Order: sequence, then C-alpha cells, then structure tokens
Amino acid sequence: MAALLAVGFILLALIVVAHTMSVNARAGRQDDVVSVPDPQSDAPEFLRAIAAVAGQPVTDGNRVTLLHNGDEIFPPMLAAIAAARSSVHFATFVYERGVVADTFAAAFAAAGARGVEVRVILDRDGAKKASPASIERMCAAGCDVRWFRRAQWFDWEEYNRRMHRKLLVIDGEVGFVGGVGIADQWSGRGDAPNHWRDTHARIDGPAVESLQSTFVDSWNETSGQLLLGTRYFTPPVVAGPTPVVIVQSNPANATSAAQRSYAILVAAARRTLNITNAYFIPEPPFVRALADARRRGVDVTILVPGPYHNKPVVRRASRHTWRVLLEQGVALFEHQVTMVHAKSMIVDDSIVCIGSINFDPRSFALNAECSAVACDVALAAAMRERFLEDLRSARRVTIADLDRCSATTRAMDATLYFFRGQL
Repeated sequence: MAALLAVGFILLALIVVAHTMSVNARAGRQDDVVSVPDPQSDAPEFLRAIAAVAGQPVTDGNRVTLLHNGDEIFPPMLAAIAAARSSVHFATFVYERGVVADTFAAAFAAAGARGVEVRVILDRDGAKKASPASIERMCAAGCDVRWFRRAQWFDWEEYNRRMHRKLLVIDGEVGFVGGVGIADQWSGRGDAPNHWRDTHARIDGPAVESLQSTFVDSWNETSGQLLLGTRYFTPPVVAGPTPVVIVQSNPANATSAAQRSYAILVAAARRTLNITNAYFIPEPPFVRALADARRRGVDVTILVPGPYHNKPVVRRASRHTWRVLLEQGVALFEHQVTMVHAKSMIVDDSIVCIGSINFDPRSFALNAECSAVACDVALAAAMRERFLEDLRSARRVTIADLDRCSATTRAMDATLYFFRGQL
C-alpha cells in the first residue's frame, strides 16, 4: 500500500511539474510580441494596436468613471442594479459569504423579483466560500445563477483554467469592470489590513457593448446559451469624450490577448510607466521588456502588495525578478497598509488600463480576463494622482534589501518562481 501511495505521489508530482513547465512556456512566448515599432502612445490611434489583439473594436464617445475601494465601488454598482429595467449580467471570480455578498444577493433577488432578467456567473474555485443561502435567495427570486467549471478528477487541467473576470452590465447600457471581488475584505476605503485597496471603473457609452460581449462569452461557456438581440445589445449612445477598447482574453493560443495587450502597453511607453498589480510575477521576456523601457529613458514605477499580501508565496516568487529590475533603475514599491488588489497601468500620462488582468502567467496563459484600455489625458491624470497617493503608503525596495536575504531564502524564491504558473 505504501509503495502504491509513493508511486501515486510521484506521478502527481510529475504531472504538476509538467503542467507548470507547459504554462511557463506558453506565458513566456513573448519575444516577438514585446518588440512593437513606434506604437505612438500619445495618439488615440494607439488603441487600434490594442484592438488588433484584443478581439474588440475601439469605440469613441464613452464616459469612464474611476472608482477606488469598496466605499466608492459598491454603492454605484448596487444603485445600477436597483435601476435595471430589463437585464442584469454579473460575473465574478470571488464571491464569499459575508455582508457584502449578502447585500449583492439581496439586490440581485430584488431585481429578479420585479421581472428583470438576472444572470450571475460565479467561478467554482474563486467563489467556493459563497453562502448557499445567498445563492438560494437569488435562485428563488428567479435569478439564473451558474457555476463556471466544476472540479472533475479526470479533467483537472480544464478546471485549472478559471473565469477571473469581474463584470457587471446593466440593460446593455452601463458597465463596470475592474479588480474588486464580492467579499467583506473589499469594503471600506483601502486604508487598513481588513479593507483591501482596489480599482474599478464604470463605463457609459458604446464600449459597454464589448463588455456585454465579454459577459456573453463567459455565459456561453457556462450555460451553452447565446444571448442575442437589441434587448442585450442596445444601440450605442455617446456618453462622453473617451475612446475605449475592451481587452477580452480567453487563452487558447501561445499568447493571449491579455498578454499581448500588456506587452504593447509596456513597449509603448516613452516617458512614464506606472504599474499597480496585485500578483506581479513577470515572465523573463517581460522582465527584459521592463528593463528595456528603463534603458530607453522611461520612468518605470511599480507598486505591489507588501507585508499584507494575501498570497505570501506570490510575493516571494515575485521577489526573484526584482534584482534585474532594480539594477536597471526600475522603481519598485511595496504597499505597507493593506493588500493592494488593483490591476492598473498608466502609460505616458495618456493611456490607462483597468481590469482583472494580473501580471502573471496565470492571467496570461490560463484565466479568462477582461480589462478596459482608454486614451484620456484627464483620466490618466486622475489615475496618476491616486498612484502617487498609494506610493505615500508604500516603501521603496532597494538592492540592499535583496542582499540581506539569505542563500536559502533566495533559493526558495527561485523555486517558487519556477512554479509561477500555478500560483
């Protein structure tokens, strides 16, 4: 019996290692993509380069409203649900039991009870802590709640490809996208360990059609149903001055739309590149791309979670990449107040990216993701102001910090970096 268990353990270990190498290889096939000749990040035409790899068009005439932390993010989402006339479409990775989840369940149930079509997609892995009572409340009110990819012992690799999108689309006219999950740790103002820091965006205008398309992609995967017609895809109405392209990423090939879009954003920078990312584990080609940006004179500043990181192994795997970046002059900061869960980027004070895409192999090679990329100087300035505010609550990492790590620590960091595709 012991021999059989040992053989089984060895086979499992070999499968995990092989799958890890496969994910790392797929997420690392980036050399041909990071070389983007003169992307002209100041011009709206830059968005067409993103659109070419994102599977969605550039749309003019949008209004993008920045929302930071639960106290700003949740109320407008709940108000939009309460005002829904025909449909509420919601997809999320994290949905945990608690006050926030119960509040959203009540809002969905109220919409369903008044005859609104409510469709909810919960990821089977990320929402495994959801309260059965909340789910039942939604279903009893007529909401259609579906689970994305349940675990099956014979198809672990399929289960490992998660739906990481965070989407809310109301009546095909109003959309929300970003990094926030539905759980109590996202409540508050991002100023304490139990109140996470995150960024979301409300979008009004023609780009909502692309958000709806992204939801339909996940809904079709989950239910087998296609949602068509003007009930869900309403005629576009100009709402503001901002051109937007939605990055709809569903990895299937060597490189995903999420990965290629991030590569273009890094390559486009000519003056400044500000990155905030919860799970920053760049593949070697991206480490080189960031270092190259610094060498061509770009002020590259990266903000990551610090001591309150919810996944310490990710923090350690990330640290394995820091020396090369620091040696090239990249400024790297760790937030000291709470877990930073945002996934955002500001390029040359004119391009912003907000959504669910992490800077790691899982987002690039496994997960279905969604982010919005907008060209708007005023929007970028507001994002930049918030970025600088976050830096005031952060500590700058130095090479001396890395030198103080023991050989054992560095070896463990390197080992965890090898397994980055599974973190």
